[in-house]
Amino acid sequence: MPVLHAFQGKLDLTAFEFFSDKALAKVLARGDVPAPFESDCPFYALLEFEATTEEVANHALETFEHCVEQGWVLDGVMSQSETQLHNLWKLREYISETISHWTPYKNDISVTVSKVPAFLQEIDAIVGKHYPDFEIVWFGHIGDGNLHLNILKPDNLSKDEFFAKCATVNKWVFETVEKYNGSISAEHGVGMTKRDYLTYSRSPVEIEYMKAVKAAFDPNGIMNPGKIFAI
Repeated sequence: MPVLHAFQGKLDLTAFEFFSDKALAKVLARGDVPAPFESDCPFYALLEFEATTEEVANHALETFEHCVEQGWVLDGVMSQSETQLHNLWKLREYISETISHWTPYKNDISVTVSKVPAFLQEIDAIVGKHYPDFEIVWFGHIGDGNLHLNILKPDNLSKDEFFAKCATVNKWVFETVEKYNGSISAEHGVGMTKRDYLTYSRSPVEIEYMKAVKAAFDPNGIMNPGKIFAI
């Protein structure tokens, strides 16, 4: 995370996105987005800031060079035109659409920013140990620890078989989230899908308070019944 902290200390960032090498490979395989680099890396970061003056742009370049010198970054590119800017954003924005071909198991989770690297490694190791044929694609908003975990369905499994195995993966993922004091839902809500897993990131006391607030505003239980928790 030193790259994030380095740029936050020098620039007013409007975005700090990340994605894995597998995510980039899937997008580039489409053939309609140019590759940003000649070499491959395990992870990529996409930063955005307003270069309102030449001084700001120079700060960005100096910070990038510092990150390279520290060994935190291997390569980088700064957009010089609107076209280049849009092409760089396509690398991140096309991920969800591109991987939909593989019927992905998706999870939306978060942990403290400083714990993201260790968390990613642990999830990769757990899934790889039990299901080595599962391909994991990561992307998300690293600035707030918001992670999108996507596991792609192998060709030799039916959709039902795949999601049955992913039910087991769910438990491992949420146990790891609990270990890292994270959240089982980063931005897409708990709803019904994660209702039974809420205890992995909220204590019994917290859940009782949540139920009390729900009861105060919805005493008849008519608003989104069955969502978040059962009453």
